[in-house]
Amino acid sequence: MANFCSISILNNFALVLSLEEKKNKLIVLDVQEIELEQLAQYLNNKKNFYIALEQKFEYSENIEVPTAIANSSNIRNYLLYKIKKANPKIDILFNFKTIQKQTNEENTLINVEAIDETTFLKSLSFIKDLSQIRSTTTNKFALLALANKCIQVKSYICVHTYAKTILIIAIENKELIFSRSTEVQSQTPETIQMDIAENITQTLSYINNQFREINFKTVALSGSIALDDVIPQHITMFSNVNISILYPNTFIENLTNEEPQEYILSLGSALVPKENRFVPKVIKGIQQFNLLTNSLLLLSLLLLIVMGYFSFNKFKDYEDLLQKNQILKHRYITAYRHTKMLSHIELDKYAYTIDMTNKYLDKTPTDILIAVKPLMLLDKPSTFQYKYEQGKISFTMDFDKQFSRLVNLYKFEKKFNRTMETISKNILIEKSVSVDYKNLLYKASIKTKKNIQHHKRERRQ
Repeated sequence: MANFCSISILNNFALVLSLEEKKNKLIVLDVQEIELEQLAQYLNNKKNFYIALEQKFEYSENIEVPTAIANSSNIRNYLLYKIKKANPKIDILFNFKTIQKQTNEENTLINVEAIDETTFLKSLSFIKDLSQIRSTTTNKFALLALANKCIQVKSYICVHTYAKTILIIAIENKELIFSRSTEVQSQTPETIQMDIAENITQTLSYINNQFREINFKTVALSGSIALDDVIPQHITMFSNVNISILYPNTFIENLTNEEPQEYILSLGSALVPKENRFVPKVIKGIQQFNLLTNSLLLLSLLLLIVMGYFSFNKFKDYEDLLQKNQILKHRYITAYRHTKMLSHIELDKYAYTIDMTNKYLDKTPTDILIAVKPLMLLDKPSTFQYKYEQGKISFTMDFDKQFSRLVNLYKFEKKFNRTMETISKNILIEKSVSVDYKNLLYKASIKTKKNIQHHKRERRQ
């Protein structure tokens, strides 16, 4: 494989690695730390760039998509509509993937990772020839790629620090399920150190509370924190986790001891898979154009060989074919330049269709029945009342269950409360519970806390 440059942009400077891949190993040929003002000049005669950037705006969300929208292009349009509705002033560039479960019979949950395309493209201004860009991504996906290469456990957390910046990601089954990037505001080395330690322990606590069903036992440290003694001790003291160091030396050559910690994000940017790359439309267009041009040149060369094989006297025929080839190339360039995104009329049509679908779905009790189905599976309600008036949806459900043993009453009450907590994450409801331990009787009344339709719209936004 040809030599390439792996670059990470951190604050006002860049870490540039000149690399060569050989036998599944990355051989470091050169390392440079360069100020951004001098980066363009340094890269002037170099090729094949893999870049990881900081991105202030990062939109990460799970969005419910109706299963009726099966076509991938329609799904992308639906997701773009949802993201733009929440972020109208941002030029959106996004990737998405389906989470392998349906939230209900009508919707599929899809994870979306989006960035500001305009800002992202401006951050690449140090590259004069955009056709030399092979991959662009954000720092968290560079860290994810390297961590997945080094760590084999099912669930873990990775913490990376540089200067005052803290980047924390949580991974399950090689997939990113949480990320957070923060910068401490302290000024002295002592307060910076303690603020970083406190921020990390608070984030670890949040992750464990947010994903209680996942057991994160390993925290991998990288960057400046991997060379620190105080912060890991603080983390161990306040979090019940195993501390390890992200150590890529098994597949990296020419970096020894602690050197890789400075270049973690640069190394990771060379390993990011296609699904976690963000390629602006202008770069994608250049790549497609170059691919077509090279294909046409190859085709022309093959035609020349074939024609020469049969007879040099057939050169006139070849010249005609070459002229036709140039015409086709000109048509392609013309078509490419005049190709546009969807018009506002077409986008409005999609938006209108989606809004009409949502209005129809909002008037049906299906969402309510699906939302409270776990409670009905615990016990059949004695009453269930549903009402739709003037765009407002409300319901009331009563439970009245008699038990023969006190232990069964305790178990039912525990399951009922746990199920209520889960349901309350998706729909705002309130409950009134009366437990008669003497007569072994459990009574509960569930009703809407406010307009369900309004709440549903807030969640979709």
